Amino acid sequence: MATFFSAFCPSCGAKIDIQSQTTLMVACPKCQSNLLFNNNSLALSGEHSAILEDFSAIQIGSTGIINNDNFQVIGRLQVQYHDKDDKQKVGGTWNEWYIQFNSGKTGWLSDSNGHYVYLEPYQKEPDQAFPAFFDALVSEEILLGKGHHPFYVSDIREAKLLHNAVQGELPFIPKKDSTIRVIDARSEERFITLDYSHSYEIEVFLGFAVNFHQLSWQHLRSELDIQETAGELKGATQESKCPNCGGNIQWITGITENVNCRYCGSEIAINDNVAELIKAHNLRAIQHEAMALEIGQKAKIDGKEWTVIGMMCQSELEGDETNFAIQHKLKKDFVTFTGDQWHEYLLFSYPDQFMWLVQSGPNDWAVSNTQNIWPKLRKDLRPIYPTGQLITKLYDYGGRVKFAIGSFYYQVSPGDMTYYVDYGKENEKLSMEITDSEMSWSKATSISQKKLNEWFKDSGGLKQISLQAQSSLLTHSSDYQPKNNATAVFFIIFLVINIPIFLMDFGQFLISAIIVGILLHSVANN
Repeated sequence: MATFFSAFCPSCGAKIDIQSQTTLMVACPKCQSNLLFNNNSLALSGEHSAILEDFSAIQIGSTGIINNDNFQVIGRLQVQYHDKDDKQKVGGTWNEWYIQFNSGKTGWLSDSNGHYVYLEPYQKEPDQAFPAFFDALVSEEILLGKGHHPFYVSDIREAKLLHNAVQGELPFIPKKDSTIRVIDARSEERFITLDYSHSYEIEVFLGFAVNFHQLSWQHLRSELDIQETAGELKGATQESKCPNCGGNIQWITGITENVNCRYCGSEIAINDNVAELIKAHNLRAIQHEAMALEIGQKAKIDGKEWTVIGMMCQSELEGDETNFAIQHKLKKDFVTFTGDQWHEYLLFSYPDQFMWLVQSGPNDWAVSNTQNIWPKLRKDLRPIYPTGQLITKLYDYGGRVKFAIGSFYYQVSPGDMTYYVDYGKENEKLSMEITDSEMSWSKATSISQKKLNEWFKDSGGLKQISLQAQSSLLTHSSDYQPKNNATAVFFIIFLVINIPIFLMDFGQFLISAIIVGILLHSVANN
């Protein structure tokens, strides 16, 4: 690709080639100084680039093909999003790769949790109306105008731009620690991002999901390159002590940013391979027999090695109530717990491939994968076949994280709530998953226990457990049952309205209180 401008770094003297005419900032590849490009000259900004090493195979200079058009990666912006409970803490990161095509056109390749989306600026219509950021709801319909399919909000995210988290060239100058607010919406493979960071207008980016392995990549970082840069291979297992209880914790280098201690359940962030406490919990130790698969256990699937890196236990909730709670129409504490639960195991395979194994019964297993391309949807979010025929609805339900251990590519906390709707057939389900900030689709295919044992035979196979019996091993307030709370409320009301009786005849009041207490206790335990 032709060089638009060449100059020398005013800090270290290294030669810097500018590829794009839209560049306003470039990070020196030698001394990491952030340089401002203006009037054909480079000036120091006073900042130095400090990308958090996430071991991505993509690098400045990597090339590929999108829509039969060759592109080159010329810049990188690393974005941190906030912890969902504490806005002062980081919940995770994603990469925005700035790319330029041979024609000179530029765009962005968004890289988040192994899913990739290509985006480029979209000129919205003058009278185009969009929801206000703080009023937007997950699954809300967004229209771009005539000729466009309806989009549905998939992610509402408040993030932070670090002035020094850049590489290569950028078409703007990020302000240090500035907050950005973005809404993503999807329609099958199509994708839009609404950027609310500027008070004067909403910027719109339009694009589509892409498969990393189908982009004809060249000049990616090799495992040796990653090893020389980071000191260890992506996918290597690291170990440390939990900052809360001192128990051993493990994570996969460059893949997981959050770990849940298997002993106390505390949430831990991994920054530069250092474990930092996010939130302390004091859950009982998970017993050995509580898990069918152990963290670190390996499977051989079609010649590839997969590693179990995380496990969460979900308590099943009543569906309609969960949906109301997600929409903030009902307090989450008042959602009914059905008494059932299931386990989800997260598996990783290099590079950047994740898979879930879901156990909903002693011999009931499924392989589940998050879909980067959504199904076609009606306005009521019902999925339909390309022919227009409705996909059969099976059931809806809620899930609340009871406990989580191991590593995840996003922050998992006890009490996290999700609303699910399953479609299709029992052995091949399409599932819509909605939280208060995200919406996604996954596909789950049933798998036999025999096949799973074949996958894990070299690492011990599966252990037989009873999901319901296991629930007695660990208790958590997230399994709070509203009817018990209602019982207490009714009893308090009884006491209040019977104060006159208490003042006139304490004996009669005491007998009535005992009788009512026995009746309410009987109701609460049925």
